Amino acid sequence: MSKNILKIIIIIIAILIIIAGIVYLIDKDRMQRGEEVLFSTWGEKYAPIVETNQNEINTNYENTEKYSKTIENLKIELTIPNDWNYEEMQKNEENDFYKYALKLYKNNSEQYAVLYLYNNPFGVCGTARTVEDITLNNGKEATIGYYDGSKIWSDISFYNTNKNIAVINYNLTESESQEVIEIIKTISIAEEI
Repeated sequence: MSKNILKIIIIIIAILIIIAGIVYLIDKDRMQRGEEVLFSTWGEKYAPIVETNQNEINTNYENTEKYSKTIENLKIELTIPNDWNYEEMQKNEENDFYKYALKLYKNNSEQYAVLYLYNNPFGVCGTARTVEDITLNNGKEATIGYYDGSKIWSDISFYNTNKNIAVINYNLTESESQEVIEIIKTISIAEEI
C-alpha cells in the first residue's frame, strides 16, 4: 500500500512541476510580447507596454509638441510641453564630441538639459554615484544617475536602446529636473533602415 501512495505522490509532484513549467512559459511569452503577465514575472524586471494615446502620455501638460529628428539612420522623437523651449545646438571645433545635441530649458536658458547623440558610447565614473532605472512610455528602460545623494539627477542614459545617447543636466532646479524626466519618458529612439 505504501508503494501506491509513493507513486501517487510522485505523480502529483510531476504534474505540479509540469503545470509550473507551463505557467512560466505562458508568462515568459507574454513578457516578450510586452503584455501583462497572468501569474508572475518570475523574478525578472518587467513592466508591460502600456498602449496610450498622446493625451494620456502627457497628463501634466495640456499643450505639447511632437519633436522629431533623424540623424544619419537614427530617428529620435519626443513630446515637449509648450511651456518648455528647445533648440538644436550647433557643433564647432570646441564641441566635436557629439553628432547631435538638443537643449531643453523652461524659464532660464542657463538652467537646462541637453539630449546628446555622442560620437562614442556615453560613460560615467565616480564615487558616490547611485542609479535608478525608469520605464519609458514605450516600455524600454533608461537609467538615471545621481551623485552625492542629490535629489537632482545628473544624467539619463539609454544603454538598452542606444549607448551613444544620454541627457545631461546643467543646473536644472529640482522641479524642472522632474519635468525633464517626464519629457524623456516620451522619447522614442529607432534605427531606420
